[in-house]
Amino acid sequence: MLKKAKGTLDYYPEDVGIRNYLFNVFRMISGSFGYSEVESPAFEDLSLLTKKSGDEIKKQIFTLEKKGEESLGLRFDLTVPLARMFIEKQKSLQKPVKWSYLTRMWRYEKPQQGRLREFYQVGVELYGSKEAMSDSEVINLIIDFLLALGLKQSDFEVRINNRKLLEGLLLEIVDPDIIMDVVRIIDKRSKISEEDFASELKKLGVKDVKSISKLINIKFFEDLEKLDKNALATEGYNELKAIYPLLQKKYVTMSLSTARGLDYYSGTVFEVFDKKGKFRSICGGGRYDDMLSDFGGQDLGVTGFSIGTSTLTLLLQDRKLLPDVTEGVDYYIATIKGNEKTALTIATKLRKKYSVDIDLSGRNLGNQFKYANAINAKYAIVVGADEVKSGKVKVKELATGKEKTVDIRRL
Repeated sequence: MLKKAKGTLDYYPEDVGIRNYLFNVFRMISGSFGYSEVESPAFEDLSLLTKKSGDEIKKQIFTLEKKGEESLGLRFDLTVPLARMFIEKQKSLQKPVKWSYLTRMWRYEKPQQGRLREFYQVGVELYGSKEAMSDSEVINLIIDFLLALGLKQSDFEVRINNRKLLEGLLLEIVDPDIIMDVVRIIDKRSKISEEDFASELKKLGVKDVKSISKLINIKFFEDLEKLDKNALATEGYNELKAIYPLLQKKYVTMSLSTARGLDYYSGTVFEVFDKKGKFRSICGGGRYDDMLSDFGGQDLGVTGFSIGTSTLTLLLQDRKLLPDVTEGVDYYIATIKGNEKTALTIATKLRKKYSVDIDLSGRNLGNQFKYANAINAKYAIVVGADEVKSGKVKVKELATGKEKTVDIRRL
């Protein structure tokens, strides 16, 4: 028996309809913020993909068979490929540069609900601004997108943090050499038990697990103000403080446990979750100002996010917010044998303005009407000898059964 590869989805017409619906709404919202759509190759040089990725992501890259001296891998997100694209034209581009994307990604990992090996993402990248306004813009764009899909305040929350703030506070508790490892474990906190969380920290040599647990449970800016903060933590706190008033606050929650485990994040980070906690993260992003200069580009501010459509679709399905995308054709032309030429002429004429299907199987009239109803055709036209002779056809509205006679030349 033929089977699709593990961790992939087949997209039948209704699935493509839902995907296109999400894409169209995202295009509308990102376009309203002034973002232009871009696309990169599906594969990149392996050294580029792994340059700023953690060990976990390196294991997830689908590597292609090596031919000659080239080592290539499929992209796992667009942060790195778009950084490369930006650097190639950085001198000629008017800053800030605002790009959006809607495309396919690949990661070799264990498939589970909302997590696939091949998947679609939508997202944006904003190059050339270190201002709080740019961070607030991408977060507000996410909120507007989710609201446009019909989700409400009771459905989702944006959890916001700052890596400088988190790392600065952790420096008072753990050795600087293991800071990034601790951050990656904090990033997994919601996915593992309290016991496993403590166990993983202890394996790193962390002695004061209790203080870390207490720290990452802080959820209010007021509580952050009371903390003693070193210079790094203060810088991160001030960045958050500048962004917060610019956000749609009722959708946003402070969360020190939001860490974003990838190495390239350098400032404000955020994730979006459904409030019922039924699904994994819907969206993630943040600031990564150092990536461009690390790749040999200009030292510019960069922020952005990505949304996986798999989990988003599950959430919309759960909230009964997915639209009916099974729209049928406008016209079905039922043809009595021997009159195919006239039927085809009518179809060709109508196709200049409408979607049209026509009998291709030589079925009797009853079965043709069954087919027309099955494909949700709006109208049916019967073309037989009498219609050809009179030059007139009956146009039947299938939902109501109403009919009207129309001159073929006036169709």
